[in-house]
Amino acid sequence: MVYSSKKYRYVIVDSQLDAINDLQQLLGEYTNYVCVGVARNKDEAINIILDQLPHLVFFDTELVDGIVKKSSFCIIPEVYQLLHSLPKFIAMSSSTLHSYEAIKSGVFDYILKPLNYYDLKKALLRFENIQPDISSICIKSFTEFKFLQVNDIVYLKADNNTTDFFLKDGSMVTSYKTLKNFETELPNIFARIHKSYMVNINYINKIHFSKFHCSLKYTKTLIPFSKSLKSKMTEIKDLWMNGTFEGFEQQINLI
Repeated sequence: MVYSSKKYRYVIVDSQLDAINDLQQLLGEYTNYVCVGVARNKDEAINIILDQLPHLVFFDTELVDGIVKKSSFCIIPEVYQLLHSLPKFIAMSSSTLHSYEAIKSGVFDYILKPLNYYDLKKALLRFENIQPDISSICIKSFTEFKFLQVNDIVYLKADNNTTDFFLKDGSMVTSYKTLKNFETELPNIFARIHKSYMVNINYINKIHFSKFHCSLKYTKTLIPFSKSLKSKMTEIKDLWMNGTFEGFEQQINLI
């Protein structure tokens, strides 16, 4: 399992179900990559990309439409005409026949099928190396936009269709987005541990497994975690104990 402090949304465009499953299984090793859509044809692909605004699009160079194979490179210029913030496209093919067209279309990378772990890992590392650090987030609060430093956020709480951000200085800021939106917008140091709560795992200082709550630095509020998500808390505990997540700032007390 590979852990990172940043999260990336991706979309898969492929007409072959087996190929989709293979890619999702490989990407399942990376906890910071979240699948936000799967498309089987060009129109589905464009709609999902416009709706989900992914960081990455994995696409097969040929999509099967009935008994006819059609090039999928036409997706790229259509998306480029409609979006200002563009995803990176990674082409997938069983041969190198489409490599020249891939270069002309400006794809970020080209991976041969059948996919293997190391080719995918190299592509992801190249992608991550060009990504800016996620140190702040812009949220819409009432009639204004506010920039919050990620390290200032202690936890988030859902409130119907809005989300309350609780900060280190004791203040609270409300965003007009649901908590689910921030699962992919915030880096991996934030974990959804309850239907109503996300926490900055850097600030967890006690996990009470028998009472299903945890305490955080900078607040006296005890944050509950769902019984169904107890495994998530166990994973957080294991990350700290194994030293596999470098973001932790202090020791966690376990009860």
